[in-house]
Amino acid sequence: MEPAIAQGIVLRGNQDRDVRVLREYAEFWKIPYVVDPLREENQILVSSGMIPRTEVRNSASVIIFPSGPEDSKDIAKEYGLTFHTRDTLLRLPVSPDVSVAIRTRVNEFSGAGIEPVISDGKTAVLSKIRDTRIHISSVDLVSEYERLVTGGLEEAPSRKFRLVTKFPFSYRAIPSFIRNRAFRTPDAVTEFTEDKLSPVECLRAVFLASLVVAAGLAIPRIAFWRKGKSHALAITHDVETRLGLDEGAGRCADIESKLGVRSTWNIPSERYPLSSQLLICLASTGEVGGHDTKHDGRLIFESFENKVERVGRCKSRLESLCKKEVRGFRSPLLQHGRELLGALGKAGYMYDSSVPSWEPLSPTSLRPHGVGTVFPFFISGMLEIPVSLPQDHQLIRVSGLATSEAVEELFRISRWIHGVGGACVLLVHPDYEFGRPENAEEYYRLLDRFRSDPECEVLTLGELAQWWIHRANSRIETRNGNVSIQYGDRDRPGDLELEIVTGYGSDGFKVSRLDSPEIVPLREHTFRGE
Repeated sequence: MEPAIAQGIVLRGNQDRDVRVLREYAEFWKIPYVVDPLREENQILVSSGMIPRTEVRNSASVIIFPSGPEDSKDIAKEYGLTFHTRDTLLRLPVSPDVSVAIRTRVNEFSGAGIEPVISDGKTAVLSKIRDTRIHISSVDLVSEYERLVTGGLEEAPSRKFRLVTKFPFSYRAIPSFIRNRAFRTPDAVTEFTEDKLSPVECLRAVFLASLVVAAGLAIPRIAFWRKGKSHALAITHDVETRLGLDEGAGRCADIESKLGVRSTWNIPSERYPLSSQLLICLASTGEVGGHDTKHDGRLIFESFENKVERVGRCKSRLESLCKKEVRGFRSPLLQHGRELLGALGKAGYMYDSSVPSWEPLSPTSLRPHGVGTVFPFFISGMLEIPVSLPQDHQLIRVSGLATSEAVEELFRISRWIHGVGGACVLLVHPDYEFGRPENAEEYYRLLDRFRSDPECEVLTLGELAQWWIHRANSRIETRNGNVSIQYGDRDRPGDLELEIVTGYGSDGFKVSRLDSPEIVPLREHTFRGE
């Protein structure tokens, strides 16, 4: 017999930042929650920061996540515990064959009256104070999320890169063999591990697992993708040169047409002559996205006003050529930052896809870099869709793999992303190896693996953005033990799937699906981001 459905999940924090980040976790899973309302009995209280014993007496369950070292001291003092901190690799299962991991600093609480209830075998992730309903985590979910996601959005350009962008000519005037040799990192391919690619998924797993175990009740959530699908693929192309557009793009598009899949073509608006007829064709068979004006690496150094003007000019020109709306943007060299996101929002873009989940060597900072998640997320009022798979250039020209080896590496990483239910965002330059005739079979083999998977939803970036916004604007409602989905888009009823998380253990989450949840049109709730 499955446990009853949890109701009355309350999020609380000592600071506005704490509540905001806890909401990010709850919104990611799309679980029902409220933020610190008037106290009622039998609520499940989730807090970032210490809660005194006197304030938890009427709660059904309490989960306390420490919020910084001083707060950990306060928690230990309040509950008669000791604690120490250490850096460790934390690894947790999400399903029988898939785990998530993060390198983090944990706050290990100990004492005669505390026992672990979630552990990775070496580290207690969640502990329970005996004879109470109080649970204390060793993981600072808020600080780590801020470090990875907010910190991952800001990338300091290296002194070498700053120098190159001051040349009176484009960095691409430097011969490609010199640029490739400067970036060559033969061991980079071995560094694509889950703790680097997507540590945020481990934090999200800690949040949901703690909630399920501490509550002892089933937690309803909205599945990530359309009914019958478990993960997604977005095929994207950054077209850097005229040769790539005139020749490589056609070869890639022909293969995609044979397979019946569509892709997003990110094109610089002023770098080389553009054919309206060709862009109309690409927009009708797929989607055209913005890729700055000149692809010169100087976008991030512009003032905010100049950024708005520049990305807006790119959007307007491409729309006039392709005769369709340009909804998304990808920055050259995957440059990114909160100010750029703000500029894109002001210029009218729906989404950005300029942040890597992780890459072994950023051409801007000349260091490993990434935002740490393989899922879309909202930030600064904009939807960011991370580039979750290593781009072809990184695998072939930086890591030195053969094209067939690069395909196998993409398969390996995509299997893990599939396992966590994420979005595989593939970046292929038609200017490079996959756009050449001799590699057509390998490109076909790459896409055919995804196309042949009945659980994979193949989308353009614009379609993926629309779906994620639709999911974000919908919510779960629980009333009198009944569960329903309230749809944000009343024109798309029935495409969301309701799941029930009934437990968590050594095989990860135990999840079942509700086939026919009640559907209620949502009239007032919309997601606007933080």
